[in-house]
Amino acid sequence: MFDSVSSYYKVHSKIYDLTRWSILFGRDRLLEVIPNDFQPERILDLGCGTGKHLVKLAERFPDAKIIGVDASKEMLNKASVKIKSFDHIELAHTTLNTFLNSSDPFDLILCSYSLTMFGDDHNYLELIHNSLTQNGLVAVVDFDHTPLKVFEQWMNLNHVEISGRLFSQLKNTFQEKNSETKSSYFGLWKYTLFLGGK
Repeated sequence: MFDSVSSYYKVHSKIYDLTRWSILFGRDRLLEVIPNDFQPERILDLGCGTGKHLVKLAERFPDAKIIGVDASKEMLNKASVKIKSFDHIELAHTTLNTFLNSSDPFDLILCSYSLTMFGDDHNYLELIHNSLTQNGLVAVVDFDHTPLKVFEQWMNLNHVEISGRLFSQLKNTFQEKNSETKSSYFGLWKYTLFLGGK
């Protein structure tokens, strides 16, 4: 299929917004897990893709500086169209580890269906933890696990790890504030929303 995440999104960026509603469940609820009285000054959307959350973040937090990071130029091209009317959003075309190792800390880091594609080559959860301010929050929605090995293998071919390890690692790395797991397609897979702090 696709030999890299970059080549995958070079193709899928063209159809991403039209198709992902059918599999990326919980994205619309992700901002709802963030407390109403939480007012971050610096926000990072890590793996921002085509910018679905950037606009919602900008509308909810109009005084915050918001940065969307993605390794796919094609996905960021789509995002740039959506954020034209917001002057407090910036986009960065780079990898997670490169960006986090050179950035100031953030009050809120958002990860929407991105962590299961990153792999663990660079201790990314530790990097995210170290990139939060003292009272900062990380909000995550992503694939959790599947009971079907054949589906897990199919997702691996699409550069997604759905082994169930992600959320146990998140709970070991961050102080859990909220976590809820839901089923998709009669249990074909489960996805989880997670809110954590330092």
